[in-house]
Amino acid sequence: MADVFLQETVPLPPQAAFDTFVEQMDVWWPRQGVFPYSFAPEGVFPRHIRFEAALNGRYYESFSDGGEYEIGRITVWQPPAILSYTWQDPTWPGHNQISLHFDSAGEGTLVSYEQDGFADAGVPDLIPYYQIGCRQTLSAYIAHCRAIFELGQLGQ
Repeated sequence: MADVFLQETVPLPPQAAFDTFVEQMDVWWPRQGVFPYSFAPEGVFPRHIRFEAALNGRYYESFSDGGEYEIGRITVWQPPAILSYTWQDPTWPGHNQISLHFDSAGEGTLVSYEQDGFADAGVPDLIPYYQIGCRQTLSAYIAHCRAIFELGQLGQ
């Protein structure tokens, strides 16, 4: 079993759920809270967090000073079903792997999130912290998907 495993159903079809994760990460990604994920240097503001939507595309963050940090690379690109990519904190000696599966579930999509390889990355002691932090991050994505769905319902 993966070091971190989360599942949740969102009220969007798989293609919309996949696209929302990849194309709108800059909107839903939590930059504040208990675990504000940003690799921005001290005194520099985060600007964007994005994927280059292709196999071996970058997963990166850009900053207000024009700098960037490559968090990882896309290792599996199979829209709208599977997205996998590496994740490496700049303080780690290695990287780990994140995989998301988007499976049709009735009128919505079951999103399965796995992050594995903390031991290989040299940071096995961080697993419990990432279990909490990934739950926070995925909750932001889920809330964003629900808002998209609910706004769509208002327009009908």
